[in-house]
Amino acid sequence: MYRLLRLLPLGLLLASGWAAAPSRPNVLLVVVDDLNTLLGAYGHGHVQSPAFDRLAARGARFDRAYAQYPLCNPSRVSFLSGRRPETSGVYILGTPARTALPDAVLLPEHFRRQGYYTAGVGKIFHNVRTSDPAAWDHYEDGAGEDPEEKAAIESRYGGGDGRPRAHVLSSDGSRTRDGLNARTIRRLLGERAAAGGSFFLALGFHKPHLPWTAPRRFFDLYSPARLPVPAESPLREVPPIALQTELTGFAQPDSRAAAIQGYLACVSFIDEQLGLVLDELDRLKLTEHTLVVLFSDHGFHLGDHGGLWAKLTAFDASTRVPLLAAGPGIPRGTVVSTPVELLDVYPTLVDLAGLPKPAGLEGRSLRPLLAHPGATGHAHSLVYHYDVGRRRDVAGRTVIGPRWRYTEWGGGEFGRELYWRPDDPEEYHNRIADPALASTLAEARAQLAKLPAPKPGPANRPRAIDPDAKQPKQKRN
Repeated sequence: MYRLLRLLPLGLLLASGWAAAPSRPNVLLVVVDDLNTLLGAYGHGHVQSPAFDRLAARGARFDRAYAQYPLCNPSRVSFLSGRRPETSGVYILGTPARTALPDAVLLPEHFRRQGYYTAGVGKIFHNVRTSDPAAWDHYEDGAGEDPEEKAAIESRYGGGDGRPRAHVLSSDGSRTRDGLNARTIRRLLGERAAAGGSFFLALGFHKPHLPWTAPRRFFDLYSPARLPVPAESPLREVPPIALQTELTGFAQPDSRAAAIQGYLACVSFIDEQLGLVLDELDRLKLTEHTLVVLFSDHGFHLGDHGGLWAKLTAFDASTRVPLLAAGPGIPRGTVVSTPVELLDVYPTLVDLAGLPKPAGLEGRSLRPLLAHPGATGHAHSLVYHYDVGRRRDVAGRTVIGPRWRYTEWGGGEFGRELYWRPDDPEEYHNRIADPALASTLAEARAQLAKLPAPKPGPANRPRAIDPDAKQPKQKRN
């Protein structure tokens, strides 16, 4: 049974200035959980992702897009509010955007106030409890109706050992959470096409978040024996504080290749669900009138950097995300190499839809980059790591340039990192002391100094090393 969010009466919005607007582009926002850039469109030809690749081909692919915090809820609060985590102070899983930012107009709420019909299905905010009634005319998400998927989720969150695990489903996947949600969005597309008027629909896929569950035919696409598992380079001068994820302290999977198989099986399963939605847009002749924007909330490590899994690092594997956009005003086949932020999604959609820009947004519209895709720019990210010895949360503040990444841990007290992408695209060699990069370091530090200090707030810690964590339950993320 699906859980429906109780929504604010429309009269309250009318009283606050909501009014019908003339016809404008529709919006379909697609948010994928834990998806890194392992897609065909991003140069990984062994990954079966035809729907993702199709969307990229008919619009713009942003090659270096970054999350502002590599954890589900802090990232979502940021891109849905248009505020940096430094502003909201949200660094944990349970704080709703509305609690942290009571006066902010959230992304779907803004479109609703401008006369759009808004509906969310799946994981848009972190969960049903952290969603916002003012954002939606309709919202639903649920546990799904696939008993094997539900059992896998209960196993992971009911006291499992925390290791990444994959589960092969005997079903076709249509009754899983993501299978049902994709079909709900298809139904809503049909209803809105018949009703007329502009719509803002948001679809949030739960996969490839752990546990990795997908029908067998998606596992069969990836034989562990034939998967191109990257060879590990030696870590050089990387400060220990940087090598921490949410799964730090748990055992490694029995097989790295088999774990990657489970992850990619989920990616291809989500790709098929996305294809169903894109096909429905085509069938209803809505494609040319709908802005489709797809991205992930953050990336995901797959055993790299000495055995890191999941997210919550400052490395590209955790902070870099796919970002695809297509529709009115977006040239086909555009590839943007400039570093951009998920923070930019909100002002970009407002700009492309021709809506007034609400106050307080800290990102920028990416529309100018569609005409100048190689323009200079920087992106920023923040993450907290836990220093066990000092029992202290340490801020890792990152700035990403066109060819480098720079991070300060605790203002430099716990370490600094500088990676030069042309020689080290996977970030294994910290060249912070390299005199050849002195001018780059000065540029990076100047960029970082422009950011405000993070607002105080509790930070998420890896459960296995947090002395205050309750065992054995773990919070769903």
